[in-house]
Formats: sequence, C-alpha cells, structure tokens
Amino acid sequence: MQNLLKLCLFLLCFETALTLQCVLCKSYKNRKCVDGNQTCTAQPDEVCFIRRTWYSSDYENLQSVESGCSKPCDLDEKFSGGLTIHMQCCRHDDFCNDINIPLMMT
Repeated sequence: MQNLLKLCLFLLCFETALTLQCVLCKSYKNRKCVDGNQTCTAQPDEVCFIRRTWYSSDYENLQSVESGCSKPCDLDEKFSGGLTIHMQCCRHDDFCNDINIPLMMT
C-alpha cells in the first residue's frame, strides 16, 4: 500500500512538472492585472498568449492587454485604424506571457 501511495505521489509530481503555467489576465491597468495575479494551466494542445494593443506611434501607452491560455497561434501583428495589435504565443517557460517580458516585434 505504501508503494502505491509513493507511485501516485510521483505521478502527480511528474504531471505537474510537465504542465505549462500561464499568466491569466483579462485586463491590465498601469502594467498590472486589474483582477489581481491569476494563472491558468495550458491543456496539452494549448500555449500561453499575450495580446497587446497600442496606438501605432506610442507603444509605451498600451490601450489594452489580455493574456491567458489558448490554442497554438503564430506571432502576429496587425494594424487597424491607427492601432497596432500584437499577438504573441509561447510555450518555452512557465509564465512566458508575462507583460514585463519584452516584445518580439515582427
């Protein structure tokens, strides 16, 4: 019985080590999450993402930011009505979608 308990504990730790943790935030203000620090665990077919929107001439003045877990996506940058919408996905490290990590511009 004790060996079975050890095996279950090992498998639980192993599964936890393989899961990807992402920053989850629906809205930021002053580079902080409005709802406080939250996380999500990416499912096997998901990655972390962060979507930033700003006026094309002023990256420092972010209009909106959203982050969380999502289906895989590509690095993407769109321009619409004077706004730049930058989408970045990652899976290389836990919390790789933190707002304080610099942008990879296209």
